[in-house]
Amino acid sequence: MPLWTAVHPSCIGFIDGTVRAICRPSRQQRFVYNGQKRKHALKYQSVYTPDGIIRHFHGPVPGSRHDASLLSSSKLADEVSGLLDGGEVQYVIYGDPGYARLSFLLSPFQGSALTTRHQAFNKKMSSVRVSVEWVFGDVLRYWAFTDYHKNQKLHLQAVGKIYHIAVVLTNVMTCLHGSQTSRYFRLSPPSLRAYLHE
Repeated sequence: MPLWTAVHPSCIGFIDGTVRAICRPSRQQRFVYNGQKRKHALKYQSVYTPDGIIRHFHGPVPGSRHDASLLSSSKLADEVSGLLDGGEVQYVIYGDPGYARLSFLLSPFQGSALTTRHQAFNKKMSSVRVSVEWVFGDVLRYWAFTDYHKNQKLHLQAVGKIYHIAVVLTNVMTCLHGSQTSRYFRLSPPSLRAYLHE
């Protein structure tokens, strides 16, 4: 049995955002400045499945935007309404506490008076959520130039398109060779042919 179904049988993926540093732009500096990371940046959001494939990708948006606005602008809710309804099972994706709980989106239970059941859920899900970093790490490992902020010049090149292409090519590499995520969850990625025809 794949590890994934043992963790949470109705959870089919993870959602997360990443902040990618860019060279300080000549204009609109405040618009792209991320105060939390203290750098000029663009943000991206992805939903990936335990086979290591990024299934939904949105961005870039200015680094100053919050994850909640990133989710809203991605129109993910519109795209998945109906898709995640498996009849008797309501499929969900899991995100960090920055994401609000929605009908299709779970996040950790919060508060100081959590039940034992809620604490166990949070612990179980946080143990597999580390795979989020592996997926974003794969993009940077294969396409290291996307991590060199001095070369990411907002008004001189299509920074967002470059990162988007890097994500698609990372999916291709995952189809061909698997990934740390697919091995961890013991799920094979789709064949390259199947992925390209989705």
